[in-house]
Amino acid sequence: MTDRLTTVVTDDNVWPWLRDDTTLAEHGIDARFVPLTDTERLVRHLATADACVSVFFPQELAGRAGHRLRLLQVTAAGTDHIAWQPLPATVTVANSFGHGRSVAEHVLMTVLAGRRQLLWRDAQLRRGHWHTRLVDPHTPAFRNLPGTTVGIVGLGHIGRSIARLCAAVGMRPVGIRRSAAEHRTDDPDFAWVNGPHALPELLCESDVLVLACPLDDSTRHMIGGSELDMLGPDGILVNVGRGALVQEQSLYDALRTRRLGAAALDVWTTPAAPRPTPASPLPFHELTNVIMTPHFSATAEDTYRDRAQEVADNLKRLAAGLPLRNVVRAGAAGGHG
Repeated sequence: MTDRLTTVVTDDNVWPWLRDDTTLAEHGIDARFVPLTDTERLVRHLATADACVSVFFPQELAGRAGHRLRLLQVTAAGTDHIAWQPLPATVTVANSFGHGRSVAEHVLMTVLAGRRQLLWRDAQLRRGHWHTRLVDPHTPAFRNLPGTTVGIVGLGHIGRSIARLCAAVGMRPVGIRRSAAEHRTDDPDFAWVNGPHALPELLCESDVLVLACPLDDSTRHMIGGSELDMLGPDGILVNVGRGALVQEQSLYDALRTRRLGAAALDVWTTPAAPRPTPASPLPFHELTNVIMTPHFSATAEDTYRDRAQEVADNLKRLAAGLPLRNVVRAGAAGGHG
């Protein structure tokens, strides 16, 4: 091969792994890092790039992509930060994963913390109040995990990782998959799987609801007041998908009035910000039955290492003319793998 594959990387989380990967150069791949914030420099490099590795690809980049660009490799599962309309149809878009275990551990951690009221008990003990049945028989009790039904909406890499870890500690996973047309009991990771029409059945049967599906027109605000009432006052909602999957006001009201037992929210309708910014215009921070985290469930160091390996593999495939993996939209660069 005489032509080199020019690659621009804007994701500083995967860049250290790609920078130190000597096999890229051996496969004819030249990778350089350009900060996403340096728009003009980035546009200049994209004019001659064959591939771009990024979490975000806003309109000012998509509309000015060079004619050589063949692959936009997204370093996340979600592609809702991509400006699709101005992006040339010749560009293949692929996503990446590597974060299933990290998210699954986060879900298990927050389910345990929510069920045992860990944050409330911690805050009370810091004030000297011992809320334990060793000294107070009226202190709320909690249940262990075995026998708990966890309903998972979204059965991709993340959903299945969550199901497997939950099953390993004795929980019973059931699931909603967009492509499922009927009730099935032959999935090795779930007691049963069905389509979106079975959401009410899943809610009534579940002790814990985990949202791990993409956000689109069919899933936006899929969980509102009536769905939370089906989950009930002992139920726990864990959202690791997107904030807008849930009607925020309905969720706040259900938590405040204890119509819902607890929630663990890792995603918000407010985007993550580098400066102090409230997660919501609603005072979730005043509630004692909500665990608030800053969209960090997937951010284990292992995640970025594994994503970098997936990205490197796809770049090598592009350089060799092989089918790409994790293709979201096929362009001129490759096919599905």
